[in-house]
Amino acid sequence: MSEPPAGAVGAGGPARAWAATLARRIERTLDVLLGTAILVMVVSMVWQVIGRYVFSRAPGWTEELSRFLMLWLTMLGSAAALRSGSHLSVTSLVDALPPRALAWALALRDAALVGAAGLLVWYGFLFARLNGAQESAAMDIPMTVPYAALPVGGALIVVMVLLARLLGASFPTQATDAEGVF
Repeated sequence: MSEPPAGAVGAGGPARAWAATLARRIERTLDVLLGTAILVMVVSMVWQVIGRYVFSRAPGWTEELSRFLMLWLTMLGSAAALRSGSHLSVTSLVDALPPRALAWALALRDAALVGAAGLLVWYGFLFARLNGAQESAAMDIPMTVPYAALPVGGALIVVMVLLARLLGASFPTQATDAEGVF
């Protein structure tokens, strides 16, 4: 987690300070949620293995819980990975661009990302609502719960991109460029 560069927050006034604080809070919250989900998933899988091989009776809910948590981890982790530049990228074209063209290319990339994430929010919401009456097989929870990961993750991606732009930054093209993004 990188801190904003010296003077970057104050230079933009209260809106920039608010955006930097919000971005840090979202990132910390995502870190806690992702860490907790991983812990619960590991404990669930260990419990399933113990149940299956020690007690000869595996609980039915552990596999389903792990699948649902994996979906949430993927969507929330996508938003969390934006800030550090942890997404896979090929940068040979971007590295060769002059600064002005690079700024345009990154703006175009961010616009495409916001558009794709917006579609994920819209259609994810429709999909979650469509399947709201269905219950999961093992845990008997509405399928809206796992499917809600799609619009929530998409919305967080949009928020993270917009906050980066409000702060006058773009997401790094490589993880090594991550210093000073926010």
